[in-house]
Amino acid sequence: MKDNGFRLILTGVFIFSVPCVYAQTAQEYYNHGPIYSNSAPTIEDLSKAIEMGSNLADAYYDRGLAWSQQGKYVEAISDFTQAIKLNPNDAEAYQGRGSAYAQEGNFTGAIADFNKIIELKPEDAAAYYNRGLTYDKQGNFTGAISDFTKAIKINPQFADAYHNRALTREKQGHWAEAMADLKQAIEINPSLTQAYYNRGIGYDREGDLSNAILDFTKAITLNPNFAQAYSNRAGVYIQQGNFFDARFDLTMAIQIDPKLAQAYNNRAIVYYQLKEYNKAWTDLNKARELGYAVNPEFIDMLKKALDQGQFEVNKNGRS
Repeated sequence: MKDNGFRLILTGVFIFSVPCVYAQTAQEYYNHGPIYSNSAPTIEDLSKAIEMGSNLADAYYDRGLAWSQQGKYVEAISDFTQAIKLNPNDAEAYQGRGSAYAQEGNFTGAIADFNKIIELKPEDAAAYYNRGLTYDKQGNFTGAISDFTKAIKINPQFADAYHNRALTREKQGHWAEAMADLKQAIEINPSLTQAYYNRGIGYDREGDLSNAILDFTKAITLNPNFAQAYSNRAGVYIQQGNFFDARFDLTMAIQIDPKLAQAYNNRAIVYYQLKEYNKAWTDLNKARELGYAVNPEFIDMLKKALDQGQFEVNKNGRS
């Protein structure tokens, strides 16, 4: 069922299936039956409503929303298209289809739908924002920044627009402007985990290691399963020579995401610094196994350390 607010992402609720007792008409199925009128309709209910009364544009829209939430974008596009046929001025159906097109990699179709929304609703900040995301994926950074800026002008409290404008500016090498946007995004939404993480990367790039650690720590506090934030904070600790905290963070990152190749590589560096060469070699091989481009010079350094360590063991054993 539709609401009056714009959608940054598809936000309709898909509830587990419940039998539709007493529903006799298409509208009753759409409303999830009189006995379930306080719940969102399920795909099963919406399908039955469409079967019994195919002129229900909202039923197609809601089913498209539910398909999108399941990652079934082809089915979603089909339903949004049907909703648009029944109501050619349905801006939310264009929004849903545009987002589904973008997920499928059909950026031309997505932009056409976002253009249509802007035509229907020139002050729809979400349409500019979503078109900006699509332009960014196409590599049209100028168009993306223009759209994010328009979204911010319409809605000055649009934290995600500031955040994504920052990411696009970073791709253009405009570091100072990107950091300013990240700061603004965080001021508007202090719970925006990715903004802290990305600002931490910016601080690290600037050599401001203390603030980088603070931002990575905040990102981890907001999302304790943020493996990459642990890995990046460890990278800062390594720069500071704090190998024990770096080892802890990299171990946490690997526990959360056992396929995070960079974390194995960096923990190998930490183990090397701590003179735990066998552990370093194990991690380095794991990083290579996962496709990480390991520094050949580091491989040679570690091999020499392992050879020297073996020599010292043998020497001590003979003495």
